[in-house]
Amino acid sequence: MKMVVLINGKQQSTLSIFNRLTQFGDGLFETCVAENTNLLFWQQHFERLEKGRIQLKINLVSEEIWLKDISTALAIANTTNTVVKIILSRGESIRGYGFEKYIEPTRLIIVSAMPKIPSEYTISICHSGYANNQLLSGIKHCNRLEQILARSELRVNECIMLDDNNCVISVTQGNIFSVKHNILLTPNLDKCGIAGTRRAVVLKIADELGLQVRVESLTLQKLLECDEVFITNSIIGIKPVFSIDEKIFTQQVITKKLIQILKKIK
Repeated sequence: MKMVVLINGKQQSTLSIFNRLTQFGDGLFETCVAENTNLLFWQQHFERLEKGRIQLKINLVSEEIWLKDISTALAIANTTNTVVKIILSRGESIRGYGFEKYIEPTRLIIVSAMPKIPSEYTISICHSGYANNQLLSGIKHCNRLEQILARSELRVNECIMLDDNNCVISVTQGNIFSVKHNILLTPNLDKCGIAGTRRAVVLKIADELGLQVRVESLTLQKLLECDEVFITNSIIGIKPVFSIDEKIFTQQVITKKLIQILKKIK
């Protein structure tokens, strides 16, 4: 399919050099999946977008306007299954980090084809990790140089990003979970990392299943000692990890159960 790009509701793809998105990466984004005209888990995406908008002090764009833009873009694309990327820029300003209080935000919608997704993942350890910053943790801001550096030498499907203390935080394009003795483990993201929409859904499913869940500091050694490992994001959903470097994981019992439930509720 041909990619569809909307800026402020109009089909175009040229952004001003004075836009703070191009100058500083001053904005937020969400990557959603649309099946026909149904945007999967929209509420979780919009809530995280709003959390980030408030955190970065970007002026409001209503949910109604976003949904109108998305509907327009999907109608133009006229394709069954697509990826919908939503970008919120603070807007345009003159040179310098400072900005006016009432600067008008810029809205971008990009609709593209669904990529091919592996059935399971082989992952390694990234050379680049996260720097701690509690003011930016959890939200999906447009400053992603850490992930770009992490993927620059990628030779397998994915790689694990560590924090300043060499603890596991995520993979470059998703969150990571592990299972040890039927206990679900996932890293604490209070200081860095992105709180994924599918991560939130998995935690909710696990709670409803009565699984014991621990959100805590997770060392690489502890991860490698687990029975199962899987990763999540909005495009791949839940995917099992076959191996981390030389370590091979042979169990997928809890992972497959979570995958089946996620398919039913999307």
